[in-house]
Formats: sequence, structure tokens, C-alpha cells
Amino acid sequence: MGIREREFDITRSLKIVEKLKSQMLCDIAQLFSEMVECNEESHEERADLLANIIILTYLLSKRLGISYNTLDMKIYNKLKLGILENMDEQEWFTDLTALMRHLEATHDSRRSQ
Repeated sequence: MGIREREFDITRSLKIVEKLKSQMLCDIAQLFSEMVECNEESHEERADLLANIIILTYLLSKRLGISYNTLDMKIYNKLKLGILENMDEQEWFTDLTALMRHLEATHDSRRSQ
């Protein structure tokens, strides 16, 4: 790969990162706007926006050199730490534990396929 090709590849990667960041910011802004609404249609829109934000996070991590597995492990480790740190706060403890179990079940079901 020549210098010009590498420069083009770096420029292309930077543009993709900027596009991912912009889309994430737009989706977060839209999510905040939708949170003001309290109707069933907004519920569906919020779910779509949250899914987009999660997908964009994974894509951005990959572009920044962080593998999907590394990101998954970071999430899992942060959940474990959060559970340990919030044992006295029942609501947080329950939410974090439920999320960790969900991720474990999802991971186990993928492994058995």
C-alpha cells in the first residue's frame, strides 16, 4: 500500500468515525426529545433510538480499534463492579443484576448455536 493509499484510507476512516459520532449525537438528541412524549408511539421510537445508539457504539468502538469482544468484556466487568458497589441501593442492584443475567443468557445462547 502506497503513501497516497494509506492517506486515503486514514481520511476515509476519519470520515466514518465523524459520521458515526454525528449520528450518535443526533440519536441521543432525538431520544431526549422523545422522552418528553408519553405516548405508545414514542415508546417504540425510544426503543429504536436506543437500539441505534447501542449499534453505533459497537461500530464506533471497532473503528477506534476496540474489538466487539473487548467491549462486551468491559461492559460485563463494569456491571460486576456496579453490582458490588451498589449492593446497598436495591433498585440499582436489581437493575444491574438483571442486565448482567440477560447478557449472560444471550452470550450462552449464542455459544450453544
